[in-house]
Amino acid sequence: MINILTDSTADIPKEFLKAYQIDTIPMYVQVDGKIYKDREDIDAEMLFEKVEKTGQFPTTSAPSPDDFRKFFDRESPSIYIGVSSKLSSTFQNAQNAANELKRAPVDLIDSLSFSTGYGQVVLQAAAWRNEGLGFQELGLRIRDLIGRTRGIFILDTLNYLYHGGRCSAVEHFVTSILNIHPFLNIRQNGTLGVLQKVRGSRIKAIEALWNYFRSQIDQVELKRIFLMHIDCDDEIEYLIKKIRSLEKQVEIELGEVGCALASHSGRKPLGIAYFVK
Repeated sequence: MINILTDSTADIPKEFLKAYQIDTIPMYVQVDGKIYKDREDIDAEMLFEKVEKTGQFPTTSAPSPDDFRKFFDRESPSIYIGVSSKLSSTFQNAQNAANELKRAPVDLIDSLSFSTGYGQVVLQAAAWRNEGLGFQELGLRIRDLIGRTRGIFILDTLNYLYHGGRCSAVEHFVTSILNIHPFLNIRQNGTLGVLQKVRGSRIKAIEALWNYFRSQIDQVELKRIFLMHIDCDDEIEYLIKKIRSLEKQVEIELGEVGCALASHSGRKPLGIAYFVK
């Protein structure tokens, strides 16, 4: 059987990993001088508690080439779908490892995305594999699907992005002073973009997220939508009601953001991942 592989940044719920027979390699998270494996040694709530207790912001690092060599060392062919190469060195380390493999081949696919933006691609790849698609055909279909992935999300703060070196001091200062909630998207080139800077309450940010998604609805493939978050249960219920009000048949999946993304998002990230037609 073809192995479908990914990394923990894909934020695929454990029950899906098991049901779809998907293997993941963990990212590393460092906080307060200690290194943890994402989703194995630490979860997002534990991470935030450590930050609040110590005042030390987390950093993340990719699995090493040696980690990937062990992960890829399998008897049957594998397809690895990894976090965007524009946002992490993870994919480069996977390439370095794959160049040294002598056993079964590994097809490395850059998702140009993160979190469930590509987690949904990994799940579809596993479904196609289970339907009997061959190695070459799978690679072609996955690459086509990546071009149709979309992800939008809001953050409550830029503190974590700032301390992680992902935004400037000026952006951080202005956003803090003006009480702005960043509304971001995953660009098709694998980088992050700013759709809006929502000034005011969190409710306004949620409305901006929904209004943008609603404006794109004619382009959305409504078979399956992922809602990802950390501790946003009431807001998730609000979005579910809004989606149901469209009176269209759609499968809504829920998931929790892991530490790799939480290390940059801070508390209460909330996002929607979907495919376009």
